[in-house]
Amino acid sequence: MAKILILDDDELGNELVSYLLATEGITDYEFQTSGEEALQYLEMCRQENNFPAIMFVDINMPGMNGFEYVTKYEEKYRKLSPHTHVVMLTNSVLSSERQRARSYESISDFWNKPLSPVKLKKLMESLKI
Repeated sequence: MAKILILDDDELGNELVSYLLATEGITDYEFQTSGEEALQYLEMCRQENNFPAIMFVDINMPGMNGFEYVTKYEEKYRKLSPHTHVVMLTNSVLSSERQRARSYESISDFWNKPLSPVKLKKLMESLKI
């Protein structure tokens, strides 16, 4: 089973994602609530050479936002984990943010919350996970 990182500061949303992942039989996932924590987690992944297959990243978080996080991920870790799929999972409806997401090499999708079981299944199937 593939490892998944969920980067979101919304506790209730994280509980819903946790429930969805559990109902899909996915057990190897990690929640981080800030970009700084997520970067520390990626450093641990680098040391173990075991990066997440998927990262769900919220845009609007205090401190480091999702785009700043993805920028740092691409600068430091992307070459080490080129097969990691980054999905922006957000409440944002701004077309400018969707457009900005397209400018990142690692961002494969831009989804509105909540995480849908159908989209999750399709992503897992497309990645053959």
